[in-house]
Amino acid sequence: PQTPPCLPTPKLDDQPKTCSSKQFVCKDQVTCISKGWRCDGEKDCPDGSDESPDICKCAHCPVNEHGCLDLDVCIHMSKLCDGVPDCSDGWDEGPHCREQAHDCASHGCQVHCAVTHDGPQCYCRHGYEVAADGKTCKDFNECSVYGMCSQTCTNTDGSYICGCVEGYLLQPDNRSCKAKNEPVDRLPVLLIANLHDIRCTTLSGSTSRLPSITTKQTMAMDFIYAEETVCWIDMGDTPAATQLKCASIQDLKPASNIRTINISLSLHHVEQMAIDWLTGNFYFVDDVDDRVFVCNKNGQTCVTLLDQELYNPKGIALDPAMGKVFFTDYGSTPRVERCDMDGQNRTKLVDSKIVFPHGITLDLVNRLVYWADAYLDYIEVVDYEGKNRHTIIQGLLIEHLYGLTVFENYLYATNSDEGNLNPKTSVIRVNRFNSTDFQVVTRLDRGAALHVYHQRRQPQVRSHACALDQFGKAGGCSDICLLSNSHKTRTCRCRSGFSLGSDGKSCKKPDHELFLVYGKGRPGIIRGMDMNAKVPDEYMIPIENLMNPRALDFHAASEFIYFADATSYIIGRQKIDGTERDTILKEGIHTVEGIAVDWMGGNLYWTDDGPKKTISVARLEKASQTRKTLIEGKMSHPRAIVVDPQHGWMYWTDWEEDPTESNRGKIKKAWMDGSHHQVFLTSKTVLWPNGLSLDIPQGILYWVDAYYDRIELVYLNTTERKRAVCVIVV
Repeated sequence: PQTPPCLPTPKLDDQPKTCSSKQFVCKDQVTCISKGWRCDGEKDCPDGSDESPDICKCAHCPVNEHGCLDLDVCIHMSKLCDGVPDCSDGWDEGPHCREQAHDCASHGCQVHCAVTHDGPQCYCRHGYEVAADGKTCKDFNECSVYGMCSQTCTNTDGSYICGCVEGYLLQPDNRSCKAKNEPVDRLPVLLIANLHDIRCTTLSGSTSRLPSITTKQTMAMDFIYAEETVCWIDMGDTPAATQLKCASIQDLKPASNIRTINISLSLHHVEQMAIDWLTGNFYFVDDVDDRVFVCNKNGQTCVTLLDQELYNPKGIALDPAMGKVFFTDYGSTPRVERCDMDGQNRTKLVDSKIVFPHGITLDLVNRLVYWADAYLDYIEVVDYEGKNRHTIIQGLLIEHLYGLTVFENYLYATNSDEGNLNPKTSVIRVNRFNSTDFQVVTRLDRGAALHVYHQRRQPQVRSHACALDQFGKAGGCSDICLLSNSHKTRTCRCRSGFSLGSDGKSCKKPDHELFLVYGKGRPGIIRGMDMNAKVPDEYMIPIENLMNPRALDFHAASEFIYFADATSYIIGRQKIDGTERDTILKEGIHTVEGIAVDWMGGNLYWTDDGPKKTISVARLEKASQTRKTLIEGKMSHPRAIVVDPQHGWMYWTDWEEDPTESNRGKIKKAWMDGSHHQVFLTSKTVLWPNGLSLDIPQGILYWVDAYYDRIELVYLNTTERKRAVCVIVV
């Protein structure tokens, strides 16, 4: 590609302190943008200074074209110095045309030569570009240009040929592909989730004689074309009231056989879902639980796919033939990601110039990922590897995009007019290869997810690895079969509380009892995971529907997990197999920050950072009838607690508020009856000690300090203190 003159780039060292080293300061000296947004062809500064020629040394133009000083305009090189100003600023004409008129004769161009401000430059006839030597011409690969062909593209010498995959017909423009309708009267339609119903319209927006389905606050919706079924989520006031439903829409007649699928995991806030149309598995993103999870077609087995480094997952799309899941997340680091359909091989595709990525859809033929950013108001595209990023459309026409889908040459999206008192939703259509071809299809009250209902959106394969075996089990799996990195491979997973057998298919109770129990506050849940982080099995049935689980411990003999919910003001328990959920203490509970099980004496100890600042004890059985306060007052903020029943000691931490010279955090100890209360450890480098863990055989007490962000240890017999060395196993 040819370029306009390269101008010197000024130094950018003198930036106001309000901008970080990773940001670029706009000319207004107020606005800061990411340095990655500078000279990317889009004006991000209010004054456009991030795209000015003073900053951007060179701007790329199409092959055999040259840029005007206004970097948004390119003209064919044959128009340079032709006596007619084609650039608005006259950059293509001027004294240099006369002064350098004879330089082309000696420049040695193979085909054509043009006079530029930088001297003579060679260019070629249509279909060719200048080679690396700057003089000879070589074939230009038109297939490398986004949108040159709707589907397949074959480069030829000086030209190219477009084609279509099976199920599509090449159109008279010799570039576009149109989907075949089989039968011919089965036309594509739009399915639109509209808060109170799922509406069915033609691609032009007509609803004449097309059915609708009454729903409840529905945002997530998808379909299985081969089964003529649409599924959606009715949002309830609580997770227990939220339901997954499906209905038959045979021949696009009014919905029938509406049924509820009872799934084994709670749906806290699922705005997007996607159905693997080959296996029937349901994939969900939950932006409250911060996880991607999948359930089999009857809902009886659900497993978590991803729940680490997810902070606000929003959109999800599947390519079962390739075994890929694509999803958006706009938490602390907004991004578009990809993983295999069993959760493996997670890969970031986009993590720059992205703020609120929401709707996401796939071109399954060209293996392209489209997504909408509801803050930056754009639709962009990359390939499955995260390369060849391209902006489709940006600006006021597409504010607050939500749902997104693609069919043939067009993208369809729901667009919320949130600025009005009574917001409406537009369903828009934009040509993904020519954004000037833009149209509002219809308007709704509150549109959300949308899909084009057509068989080409869900291509079939001859066979796949999760097909039913002779015993009626998907892929031979006991619980759930997930396609992995293609439709020809699969992974079996087990429901919570079970692990995968050595045959890779059957599920059984875990052979060993060693697993990690941890709590999470958004939403409140307690889970058990394998000590090897690469093993996805959950070794206990999660304890769900908690508000704020601040403390937990276990009793191995009875297989109970004991927990304190600081927001609900309770202490409860549940067995690792999910049974016998019970609240054992409620009255007089304020802010329980730590609990500890005395497995020898059958007692439960806890700290309470309420008004009285207490340490209490109760029997594991009949706790409410046997509770007793051991220590009251004499503490700032009692937090974590552990017990050593073999030696008769209990240890707990006491926070201080602010890091002053006189304020010091403490680790205290006492006999387990509350007597012999004393300070075990204090220091000016201890402030917010928490998370006590006692290694009784080694005589070592571990803790974390939430103020100094470190893990430390102390030897009980010598009080020697060390900073713990942590080894992260990946």
